[in-house]
Amino acid sequence: MSEHRRYQLRTAAGKYWLLDMEQSPENYRAPLAMNETGALILETYWKTGDQEKTAAMLQETYGIDPEDALTDVRDFLESLHLEE
Repeated sequence: MSEHRRYQLRTAAGKYWLLDMEQSPENYRAPLAMNETGALILETYWKTGDQEKTAAMLQETYGIDPEDALTDVRDFLESLHLEE
């Protein structure tokens, strides 16, 4: 599906999975399952590199308040704990 350096987002079994392609066996991190909205946020953020643009997409797609969209994007990205 989409690639972003260390992490890849894949689909399997009707879910989206975030995979760490550079992890070592000692620091194994299981693939993280997410829904379609999470995958859309992540892909948009990777494409734009901008939380505000990602929030604008979320607002446009789901018709939510701009401030709520930005909060949702920030909280979601922070929850992933991605380390480049």
